[in-house]
Amino acid sequence: MLRKIMKGGHRKPSKSDGNDFGFGAPRNSGSGPANNVVVNHSSRAAPGPPSPHTGSAIAAPPPMNTVEPLPLFRDVPVSERQVSADPEEEEPYLEPSWPHLQLVYELLLRYVVASDTDTKVAKRYIDHSFVLKLLDLFDSEDPREREYLKTILHRIYGKFMVHRPFIRKAINNIFYRFVYETERHNGIGELLEILGSIINGFALPMKEEHKLFLVRALIPLHKPKPISVYHQQLSYCITQFVEKDYKLADTVIRGLLRYWPVTNCQKEVLFLGELEEVLEATQSAEFQRSMVPLFRQIARCLTSSHFQVAERALFLWNNEHIVSLTAQNRSVVLPIIFEALEKNIHGHWNQAVHGLTVHVRKMFLEMDTELFEECQRQHAEKKSRARDVEEQRELTWKRLADVAAQRGGEDMITV
Repeated sequence: MLRKIMKGGHRKPSKSDGNDFGFGAPRNSGSGPANNVVVNHSSRAAPGPPSPHTGSAIAAPPPMNTVEPLPLFRDVPVSERQVSADPEEEEPYLEPSWPHLQLVYELLLRYVVASDTDTKVAKRYIDHSFVLKLLDLFDSEDPREREYLKTILHRIYGKFMVHRPFIRKAINNIFYRFVYETERHNGIGELLEILGSIINGFALPMKEEHKLFLVRALIPLHKPKPISVYHQQLSYCITQFVEKDYKLADTVIRGLLRYWPVTNCQKEVLFLGELEEVLEATQSAEFQRSMVPLFRQIARCLTSSHFQVAERALFLWNNEHIVSLTAQNRSVVLPIIFEALEKNIHGHWNQAVHGLTVHVRKMFLEMDTELFEECQRQHAEKKSRARDVEEQRELTWKRLADVAAQRGGEDMITV
């Protein structure tokens, strides 16, 4: 250790070692004591001649040719480069004491699932307070612990019917805090997996409490940024609601449109995938209620400069049920998306998007030739009117410039 400290005095000089910038302590020359070092501050004047009380003179800064330039980033070996990885792709944290914790969880799980467990006795200990503490543990960073907690809580929900409303309410509160306060929780995916099984068992007609849970808790979960971590489980829960009660399709579609991302393209791709699953379970009457705002959003996606968004939107017409729904309502759908299709045909940079657009355009042409030609005519008229408006605007500005020039060109300021 002493040898390392001694070597520290012979480090390579850097730019901050010199006094050219007016700050920093110079390197000790070796023989002089450490307390003879003078620190110059940028706010002070240049130092004068050395005082007899200060001992040796201040060491001169090292010559510039001794400073080694840093290598370019591309010349640094990959192993020595600093990683700036995505937090969502980081390796999960593994609890060092897990072998001991696993024994505790395994004992609890076996006690809960045992057929000879007396629920009346168990309720004295597995009460509301116990359930809340169990739910708090879902924020664990260790995925193995969350997996055990998911299984145990699901078993408690199935075995202790008296706790079911309380468990649902407690999970709701976790979601509320996550969406509106923290946007930080490790166990949202596992909680949604439990809810997916619970929703699957809902009796029909569905209770108002469950519908409120969909509107107030599940749909707002589309808002947080880390949705990609739990989107698969969330999409399953949402689809389960629509499959249970098809009348909820309009509520779900409008909820998706409300939280539709504006600048996050990867999130937009997830929404389009979920939208396809919802539409697959949607019947014609509910589709008609929301098709106008829905296809206005789809039209914006079709012309997205991000090719994955445009491609995913065009893939919607690979679904036979969606093709059937749009065919039944083509007189409304086609006029909304026609301009977007034409824009892609004439100007989209991605060849795959261009090819898919040609396919969808051909499908609508074969579906209803008269309607397609009418949309084409209206689009041409709209473009013609836009050109006329632009020409009129330019003519108006030219007239204003001429009038100003006649009244006194020398006073006119041109930009």
